[in-house]
Amino acid sequence: MPPRGVIMSDFHDEMTVNKNYVEELTDLGLTQGEAKVYLAMIQLGPSRIGKIVEISGVSQSKVYNVLDRLILKGLASYNIQDNIKQFQSLEPSRLHEYIQKKENEVRRQKESINQIIYDLSKNVYATKRSTSEIFVGERSLRSAYTTLLSETKKGDILRYFYPYPDAHENASPFYSRFYKYQKSKGLIERGIVNSDFINSQHFKEIPKDVKLRHVNYPLPGTIDIFTDKLLIIDWKTITGILITSSEIVSIFVDYFDSIWKIAHR
Repeated sequence: MPPRGVIMSDFHDEMTVNKNYVEELTDLGLTQGEAKVYLAMIQLGPSRIGKIVEISGVSQSKVYNVLDRLILKGLASYNIQDNIKQFQSLEPSRLHEYIQKKENEVRRQKESINQIIYDLSKNVYATKRSTSEIFVGERSLRSAYTTLLSETKKGDILRYFYPYPDAHENASPFYSRFYKYQKSKGLIERGIVNSDFINSQHFKEIPKDVKLRHVNYPLPGTIDIFTDKLLIIDWKTITGILITSSEIVSIFVDYFDSIWKIAHR
């Protein structure tokens, strides 16, 4: 039977309207059962379990748990009349408080996850797996070089070997374009070249603040060494291999620094 004073057609229309809000309430975080029971209680007013089960369609075996959750969420309450519990929804404006509680919880979760991310990030390099990528073509090499320098702090040292004339006509304009980018990052540049480059006309193209030293013996190739990354470039085929590995980079840093100490200024 519909509530007293409501004709059957009006009650049917009201039920239809309220059923349409099930999806909206579930979008707010209620379960389907919670949404159905909440809407049923809005229609019924203070009611016994049996009537709530009848109108909501939620089984009696589940409705008690659903009501308990709605009470905890501040959307329902109960009173006792003649030793029988009667449940009722609280005013719909309480949905504002429910959403506010959810927003506060999300805010706390964001603060918590930010701390977790910060703590884990301090150890990320200790657990990072070694990786390697191949880049083909000048545009692709620009991407590799940007990745190489992506985690730059002012005062970091960029070390590189440059064996002139290893396809210098391709390499020179490439490095010239990146010079301003490197300086904007506040990098310290140290390059080891062969003596042929020091004695060439191209040596004059190098900015004065780039520190170069030279050796009279062959170099291992065009190699950039930075933080935990190593970029090896073959300028004849315009192909690069970017290796991310703290262990491998550490070996090359030691190798570079040992040559730097004995190379000619």
